[in-house]
Amino acid sequence: MGTSLTLQVLKLKKAMNSLTNTNTVKKTKKSVKNAILPFLTAFALVSATGASAQSSYGSNAARITYNVTTNHNWSDGLPTNCTNCNITISKGTTLTIDKAVTLQNCNFDGGTVSIKDLTLQFAGGNNANTSFKGTNLLVYGNNGAVIANSALSVTGATFIFNDASSFKTSYQVDLSASRVNIYDNSSMQSTGSESSSINLSNSSQIVIGSGIRTSASSFAISGSVCNINVYDNSSIVLGNQNNSYSNWSKFNTASSTTSTLNSYATAGIKMNCGNGYPNSCSNVALYGPAILSSGGIATGNSIPVVLVGFSAELNNDRTIGLDWDTKQEVNSGHFEIERSLNGSVWNQIGTVKAKGNSATASDYVYTDQNPAAGMNYYRLKLVNLDGSFGYTDIKVVRSAMVTNVSFFPNPATDYVNISLGASASTETTVRLLNQAGQVLQEKKVPAGSGTIVSFPVQQYHTGFYILAIASADGSHETSKLLINRS
Repeated sequence: MGTSLTLQVLKLKKAMNSLTNTNTVKKTKKSVKNAILPFLTAFALVSATGASAQSSYGSNAARITYNVTTNHNWSDGLPTNCTNCNITISKGTTLTIDKAVTLQNCNFDGGTVSIKDLTLQFAGGNNANTSFKGTNLLVYGNNGAVIANSALSVTGATFIFNDASSFKTSYQVDLSASRVNIYDNSSMQSTGSESSSINLSNSSQIVIGSGIRTSASSFAISGSVCNINVYDNSSIVLGNQNNSYSNWSKFNTASSTTSTLNSYATAGIKMNCGNGYPNSCSNVALYGPAILSSGGIATGNSIPVVLVGFSAELNNDRTIGLDWDTKQEVNSGHFEIERSLNGSVWNQIGTVKAKGNSATASDYVYTDQNPAAGMNYYRLKLVNLDGSFGYTDIKVVRSAMVTNVSFFPNPATDYVNISLGASASTETTVRLLNQAGQVLQEKKVPAGSGTIVSFPVQQYHTGFYILAIASADGSHETSKLLINRS
């Protein structure tokens, strides 16, 4: 929190206590109390989580900055109703929203925000704006929801909605160099007036579905005045015949934000529907595969692979196993395995040849022999023989941060040394426990130290003990140690 903020709190408290008990002074005390509440909130967060909070003033109201440097839950100290908050999350760090939260005029910077089966709401209407800069937002669960009841600005960020989660906006949304992925059976719905447009610029994308036919995700714009404006190389992508885009208003495009807009009506377009398709044609639904870009509306390429399962799990040997099944394949070429450290930037790490044409179930596996320390994001790129492709949904696996750990001597007589090997990227805690789980000794090693920790053991009886090594992100490992006093 810093010395300056602490001193402000103490001075204000002292001023309150020095006031006499008159009606006028009671009102003054109430005003002073309201004035210091933001500072007390910041102080509480520092005490509860060890995260740092700083206070600053905007034009009219105080802003509090919460610095999240290690993986934390929202309930660890951030307020349920947060107004004028700056939330800065370190790279590779995840802030998990574990309760329903309402934000007003708040800014997110960096890191990852994760939410499952809960609601994150942005309030304030036209008088507030919530912004995300370089922050990945991951939403899971059938009841996971993000509700934007205020303007929303997203820059250099990725929003991913999984399962049957939802994204609802009723005010202006600005996407710049960002991507919103509406996967599985999730949905995006936008309502509002003509001024509450949705603007995509700097190669931004709204992706409805991943190309897998089992996905039924959708994007609907309600009303006839809410505009969607797509600039430069930005686009809206519909993955398959069950993914839909509905908009009574016009779809506007331009080569840049300063160019004249060209308008395209989506009402009455009968694309990928009717006879031979799974959905009948209805105004104003547009079905995929299709792309809405600065060039207008064009049909896309469907992925003729029915994927019925995709999973990723951490193995005992610290490798990560990927497994997926197809129910049907038509002219499928191969699967490219892609991995990301942040859910935004992807790299291909392997390829598995597909069956090509198959009407029966097929099982595929791949093992990542060298996963990155921390969070690993995986997706499959399904590539057809004609070069068309699509993506699966994303799976996230946390790999152990504690690597190359060894200890000696074993058996130990007077002492035991624990070598942490390469420098850990987060703080590491080393504990010696007895068989009952009681902590006998504990030492904390700061991030980046890469050192040897020693415990004296001459005071313990002969027998087996446990060495437990845990990193701040929650990953851990345990080993048995024999102490021999004979």
